[in-house]
Amino acid sequence: MKTVEQVTAINQVSEYPQIEQTLWTELGSNEVMRLHCNETAFDIPQNLKQQLVNKMLNVAWNRYPDFHQTQLHALIAKEAGVATENIVLGNGSSQLIQQIVNCCSKFLSEAIIENPTFTVYHQMCQNERMPYKNWHISEENAFNLSTFPQVTEPSLIILTSPNNPTGASLPLTTLKTLLNQHPGCVFMVDEAYGEFGGESALPLVNEYANLLVLKTLSKGYGLPGIRFGYAAGNASLINLIKKHTIPFTINVFTELVVTDFLTNPLYSNVVKAHQARVKNLRDFVSYLLDEMADETSFSVLPSAANFILLRFHDAGLLEQIKQVLSARNIMVGYPVAQCLRLTIGTEVEMNTVLRLIKYEIRQHKASADELASIQVTQEMV
Repeated sequence: MKTVEQVTAINQVSEYPQIEQTLWTELGSNEVMRLHCNETAFDIPQNLKQQLVNKMLNVAWNRYPDFHQTQLHALIAKEAGVATENIVLGNGSSQLIQQIVNCCSKFLSEAIIENPTFTVYHQMCQNERMPYKNWHISEENAFNLSTFPQVTEPSLIILTSPNNPTGASLPLTTLKTLLNQHPGCVFMVDEAYGEFGGESALPLVNEYANLLVLKTLSKGYGLPGIRFGYAAGNASLINLIKKHTIPFTINVFTELVVTDFLTNPLYSNVVKAHQARVKNLRDFVSYLLDEMADETSFSVLPSAANFILLRFHDAGLLEQIKQVLSARNIMVGYPVAQCLRLTIGTEVEMNTVLRLIKYEIRQHKASADELASIQVTQEMV
């Protein structure tokens, strides 16, 4: 019997010597493989977790957090390279997205959202009864300015870099062009996957008064469980957004973990090692998948994130792969029609998926050849 999570998932070279040494071990067939949420597969070592737990014992659990989060604001501002008045903190970037859309819906008439993209943006706009237009992201030229929707009134323009689910990175030159063309619009650039690749727009915050940049510790830092994110922007814009929040969005335990992660070199070293490991695996897996791909089966989209999107040209092959992954308790994403999104997991997990895909391609091709042979024989008769 499948779990609710599984059913949901179903419906919706020398540079790599260490990877090559560990890729060829098979994963146990009874384990559930979580390759659908774009999580980082590598957790924090137990000894570092224990240090954090020990520090939590000294925190007053019976007291409210600092209302202004003064120390945490200062720490995040230093990390982002801006002043403290340019920062607003949030309970993960999703809460900040809701807060920003709620705020902007009061004085902006519509939104422009990439397509495809993270579905939360559409949901938040619908909740606020804010109409929106789609900017269609193509495979060949992801952020094509010639296809950018016409802006008739000041709007909230929601961009992502790297984009989820395509993995495409937004060039800063393209962003600057849009910022200069639409000074009356508010731009929100979500960089949830920014630690895995692409150019960050954070340095532009001091240059453009209408720019907001969202960051989170859920992806590149591998800490989705602690729920922490922040937005950087012009002080006047940040103050306006702060009026649309509730108090105490950051609890004392989250503040403790974030503070340690950004100030303790031990955590910093672990996070950097995990990020490098994910990026190396992503590039190596993309290379191997690209070798399997052709114009009749599927194509591999370039990715600057911690996932890879495969676009299938053969619906039968995609369905065959869906079934075998489901049977093996491997949860992947299907965010776009005829596409499969594969989160980068461990070396063992990647090996298992690659072997299954390669095997199914061979089986599918063999079946197609056999069918073609039968048809030829029938025609000759």
